[in-house]
Amino acid sequence: MIHLNQVGFCVDMPKKAIITGKGENCFVISADNEVVFKPSITDPHFDAASGDTVRIVDFTEVRKPGTYFLFADGLKKTFYINELPYRTLTSALVKAMYYQRCGCALEEKYAGCFRHNICHASKAVLVDDKGIIDNSVVLDVSGGWHDAGDYGRYIVPGAVAVGHMLYAYEFFPKAFQDELNIPESGNGVPDILNECRYKLEWMIKMQREDGGVYHKVTTRYFVPFIMPEDDHEDLLLFRVTHTATADFAAVLAQACRVYKAYDKTFSEQMLKASIRAWDWLERNPEFEPFVNPPNTNTGPYGDKNCEDEIFWAACELYNATKEECYWKSMRSLIDKVDISKLGWPDVGGLGSLCCLFSSENLDADFTNKLTERFLAAADRFYTKHQLSGYGTVLEADEYIWGSILPIMSNAIVLICAKLLTGKDEYQIAAQAQLDYMLGMNATGYSFVTGFGENAYRFPHHRPSYADNVDDPVPGLVSGGPNKNYPDRACKDLIPPETPPAKFYLDHTWTASANEIAIYWNSPAIFVTAYFNSLTINKKGY
Repeated sequence: MIHLNQVGFCVDMPKKAIITGKGENCFVISADNEVVFKPSITDPHFDAASGDTVRIVDFTEVRKPGTYFLFADGLKKTFYINELPYRTLTSALVKAMYYQRCGCALEEKYAGCFRHNICHASKAVLVDDKGIIDNSVVLDVSGGWHDAGDYGRYIVPGAVAVGHMLYAYEFFPKAFQDELNIPESGNGVPDILNECRYKLEWMIKMQREDGGVYHKVTTRYFVPFIMPEDDHEDLLLFRVTHTATADFAAVLAQACRVYKAYDKTFSEQMLKASIRAWDWLERNPEFEPFVNPPNTNTGPYGDKNCEDEIFWAACELYNATKEECYWKSMRSLIDKVDISKLGWPDVGGLGSLCCLFSSENLDADFTNKLTERFLAAADRFYTKHQLSGYGTVLEADEYIWGSILPIMSNAIVLICAKLLTGKDEYQIAAQAQLDYMLGMNATGYSFVTGFGENAYRFPHHRPSYADNVDDPVPGLVSGGPNKNYPDRACKDLIPPETPPAKFYLDHTWTASANEIAIYWNSPAIFVTAYFNSLTINKKGY
């Protein structure tokens, strides 16, 4: 088989494919049937994660934009070279967040055939830790994004998704110049910020007067595969938690910086809300992990500790205010957190991005040690990339639920290492993770709906199933292979001896391998924006 990036390659960047055959009669043929290149092929290498013996085909020297065919072992794959191959993809990854909007109608002029009526606009009532309704707390918490394939809305993963997107914009603003055809388009604000604001305004609704932030709003159980406007179950509000409050404090402090140039009043509102959340954490230092109450079953998004969330919040608030209390917290926590993680359970890496790229005049010793640790993590990821047959920054036992998250998050770390050092090897390894998402993986699927010759089509996503449209909602990133926690569908349908990197089904009914999530789209937005920006900065598009 031939596995490669099915969306496209930049003109001046590495172009590689993985083959599982011998590489006989390997040629690159142009669209008008001319042999343009005979690529080099590496010796065979066994890849433990997939069970494949692979060879790398390198056709980097092909640089002219156009459509090409790679032939090897009597097989053929189409590939594309483009000045801006990820421009449309980046926009689609952001627009996918619009399709996840809750509490409003998605009108046909913006959503096309994926339109739907207003949903989840009723008020939510608090449920206590025993699962009993508390009618003394009834709130309007409409808005935000549906988190994943379900219709729940959760502070913890939502904050991380917005954090990824805001950093993508801060680092690579030129990659977000296109209008996305959302209701706010044309208002003078980049549409990625318009979309993030829709989530941020919902998050503000989730804050209690004393500063604490409610963990989530969902129905009591996951609803069937129906359209969102057909979900009329009661909405429940779940208690204030430390992780939700700390993540809220972090991302609103970050957002106050980003939105200051566009809406000073909104920026100041977010900073005040962030400080109130921090003050609640100061008054309530004893961490209480969240678990679902009895007789409820929606995403728990629990955590074993809150140190990394508080570290991120301290970094962002110190950047915003320069107050000593936040700096003291940063110093006390820096050695206790993993400063290279950027997923919802571990957010220390987002604090690192703040310190390394957004903050000024930090203590040199603090910054130097943080940089050293951050680059050491990037070096570990680079080593994994080199050892993997497919170039993936995962070992065989790391294909977890949502394996695309560590892959794309590690790509962010590699990109940032490139920005810090200028070393090309980090960028090359990061590109391999993007290539993985777009088809250079052991399954042969592109893990983004609507992008690639063999893009997956059946996400575990209620609207894509229930909307009577043949195609899925576009721009949604699949969680990908997961052998660590397979659900019943995967256990029943995938042979148990299947290697981890192939433990995947393009099947609606498997959440463990084919669900979507806003916090899988968001790191992909960062990565694609980076590679877009390289060409934009060179060519001035």
